[in-house]
Amino acid sequence: MDYKQRDTERIISYLKAFPLGVTVEDVIAHSGAERLRVYPALFELEQAGLLKVLEREELGAPAKVRWL
Repeated sequence: MDYKQRDTERIISYLKAFPLGVTVEDVIAHSGAERLRVYPALFELEQAGLLKVLEREELGAPAKVRWL
């Protein structure tokens, strides 16, 4: 089983449930994805143009995201 793909699908499913956006903390807590895979998956989705970062933390990590 490809755990990265499974977690990415869980993250996408969770993001689609919140069309106005959701905090990354909520994604980590409630999506069911392994917490260590969330930020890399969000980065890949952003680079692919599939999600928009609405807010960033001081060092540039996403704080709030929205599925496009």
